Amino acid sequence: MIKNIVFDMGGVLIDYNPEKTLYGIFDRETADILLKEIFRNQLWTDKDRGIITPAEIMKIKKDAIPAETFEKVSEMVENFYPYMPPFEQMYDFIKGLKENGYGIYLLSNASADFHVNSKGISALTLFDGVLISADYKLLKPEKEIYEALYEKFSLKPEECFFIDDVQKNIDGARATGMDGHCYYHGDLEILKKDLISKGVKI
Repeated sequence: MIKNIVFDMGGVLIDYNPEKTLYGIFDRETADILLKEIFRNQLWTDKDRGIITPAEIMKIKKDAIPAETFEKVSEMVENFYPYMPPFEQMYDFIKGLKENGYGIYLLSNASADFHVNSKGISALTLFDGVLISADYKLLKPEKEIYEALYEKFSLKPEECFFIDDVQKNIDGARATGMDGHCYYHGDLEILKKDLISKGVKI
């Protein structure tokens, strides 16, 4: 029986889309450089793992990005949350799950600035617990991060259901005993139907 619903953040609770963001702010050539050098770079992943700071990233990449963008990009690397608006429909959906008695948890690949900069995500006020990758120096889909979630909140994997927009993260969860749904489509009705089919009260 499913007793707990575990959510990813980017692509599920908030609109994390560096391509859309950068192409909306910079010209295409500049945006391509910034994606390659920072936002789709291993350094961004290392930031989520908690092994490098925004300042260190900008120091490493200072000569690789256009000088006129340095200040703006530094600000974005320090805090990308203003560029990731919440999916407002998720608040009522999660509120309903909570009212139906489900534990609500967050498992996200996110950097340490989450603790300071995520205050604008209203749905997070409904959560019973949060586990951020940077705090554990782990990343999905590594099995240890799922195991850390179960241990931290005394959860049984078979009683949890994971919602993430990346299939490999769902596969990682299933490998540890937690079923899930890949929310790559962004269609809440499809997600609801899957949850209902698994016996979850919506």
